[in-house]
Amino acid sequence: MAKIQPGLERISQLLRGVHFPWQSIHVAGTNGKGTICHYASSLISKKKSKLTSGAFTSPHLIDRWDCIKINNNPVDESIFRKIEQHYLDLNLKEGINASPFEILTATAFTIFNEERVRLAVVEVGMGGKLDATNILNNQAVCVIAKIARDHEGFLGNTLNDIALHKAGILRKNVPYLISPQNETNVKHVITEYGDQIGAIKTDNTVLPRSFYTSPGWQHASNQLRSMQQTNLLLAAVATIKAYESLTLRFTPTALTEDLYKISSPVNHSALNPGRLEEIKVQPVFGDPNGINTSKIKGRRIMVDGAHNPDAAKFLADHVNSVQRRKKRGEKRKTVIKPPRNGWRVTWVLAMTEGKDAEQYLSILLQPGDSVITTTFGPVDGMPWVKPMDPKKLLKIAQAVHPAITGMAMPRDGVLRALCAAKFLADPQGSIVLTGSLYLVGDFHRELRPRRAQDYMTAPEYEEDRKRFKAMLQTEEKRVRALFGNPHAQPSTQDSTIEESPFTPNTSPDLEQVDVDSEEQDPRQLERERWSNMQAELATIDNTLDAIAEEELNVLKKWAPQKDESRKEEEEKEKNGVEEKETSDEDEEHGKEQNESNEIEETDEQDMLTIQNEQAKQAESFHSPEMLEGLTMLDEKEPPKTHTTHEGDQGPVTRHQGLPEQLKMGNERT
Repeated sequence: MAKIQPGLERISQLLRGVHFPWQSIHVAGTNGKGTICHYASSLISKKKSKLTSGAFTSPHLIDRWDCIKINNNPVDESIFRKIEQHYLDLNLKEGINASPFEILTATAFTIFNEERVRLAVVEVGMGGKLDATNILNNQAVCVIAKIARDHEGFLGNTLNDIALHKAGILRKNVPYLISPQNETNVKHVITEYGDQIGAIKTDNTVLPRSFYTSPGWQHASNQLRSMQQTNLLLAAVATIKAYESLTLRFTPTALTEDLYKISSPVNHSALNPGRLEEIKVQPVFGDPNGINTSKIKGRRIMVDGAHNPDAAKFLADHVNSVQRRKKRGEKRKTVIKPPRNGWRVTWVLAMTEGKDAEQYLSILLQPGDSVITTTFGPVDGMPWVKPMDPKKLLKIAQAVHPAITGMAMPRDGVLRALCAAKFLADPQGSIVLTGSLYLVGDFHRELRPRRAQDYMTAPEYEEDRKRFKAMLQTEEKRVRALFGNPHAQPSTQDSTIEESPFTPNTSPDLEQVDVDSEEQDPRQLERERWSNMQAELATIDNTLDAIAEEELNVLKKWAPQKDESRKEEEEKEKNGVEEKETSDEDEEHGKEQNESNEIEETDEQDMLTIQNEQAKQAESFHSPEMLEGLTMLDEKEPPKTHTTHEGDQGPVTRHQGLPEQLKMGNERT
């Protein structure tokens, strides 16, 4: 079967004589197009119009057929395989030499016909103009998401060339939307092409201003970051325009109710797996003894399919402003504030061969972070997709930031890599799995049979739990051997390595990092230096908070006493004036002056008292070591009390009116 071959000849032969009675929301772009499709599909499926809807996105996440959905649910496997086999036979019989993606596209569109779909959301595979999905002639609306450099070998080396390919999905007299996240020259290229063919440029003015003050949108804008807000807004407008094309009504009021549900953290992860997805991994981070099984215990990890520099910027922005800055602990007394530079992150990474790993990693990594490089297995239907060698990827990471700690996992096995990450990560730090959607797919495939609520206790999972226990022990031993015990994390219940398929004596997976001990020592020393510095700064921050709280308590205690003293003096002054009304004006003025002096003297005495109390409090908090730490703190910048998110359009602000970053081209660019 052929590899990637842009062009419409083969898909035209596969679908010869096939018509498309349904209409489509056609979405192209580099980053965000999948998210827009998931949002739009969810909005359509939540409507009560009994409209049968479809969705076709790529690549698939777990199974090949889960990229085709009917009413937002994966198509039945038997239906998929029946229609796919028809096109596999046709391809072989007529010698079409179609690619796997072209077979998949023909299968999806035929399933939509069979299921009597009225509206389908279709994601472009690559580019737009020559993509197999562009065989469609039934677009209700087209959407161009954020465009960045990717697939340059097929689409061109400049953003303008890539933008022109994406604009190829536009149609005459069909409305289209452009993401405001795009650069000005990109929007200009798309708009110019749209004008040439007679496409209708539209924007978010179809939404009334009351939409932006509705509870649904306010909730969505608070839950989602800038780029995701934009993607959700694009999906909402595209859905409204598609309903207009079908002569159906989609009211903004009903829309805001759906936005509220879609943008909640739980639903967002469910609707957008692999996109800022936070998830618990029971086998790795759960309770090894099956205790507290009423809820899934254990730390969450973040899973994101960012695979190019532009997507890495969005992921890094979220990690740096949220994950690194999170306070840890559940109760007020046990809350731990992040150190000044934020918590360190442990990255579990795999990338496709040919990607710009150096630029990608330079965006994500920070000094002191940890990296575990791994790989992914064969991609179903895409035999030409190969993962980058983990050892090569690790060397690139170490070249980008020599201060990082890293190790390579030469064979595929995402959960094994997470076992190592458990012991390499800071207790308070985050673990982020990223670099490829194929890695995300492997993760979900490995985790899927182990997500049962009773996984930690049910007898049928006992053998699997034993394997994971042995795997955890093996990876703990390896991390300790390579890096010592940098975070003093508690080990597993039984530190003896069990004989199992995962032990060093039987598993070739245990070949590890091609780094000798002499090369490892400087990085370990640098890591320990960072750890000590961040711990010291965290201690100083907590001490300053305690000092401020004590001083505030003293001031609160002193303030009422001072008020009563003033009242007594004022009462005496009032009585004195009433008793001596016959005194002359000069004598009365003299008494008032004396009383004023007495009050000032009282104030001075009160201030001396509070200063003495503060000095006593300071003695209890300011040990010589602490004074030295406070001196260090004074020489540095003051701690930030908030973070500013820099989006593609500059700092993001929130207000009740139309958000500036969400205006979608009311003016021509």
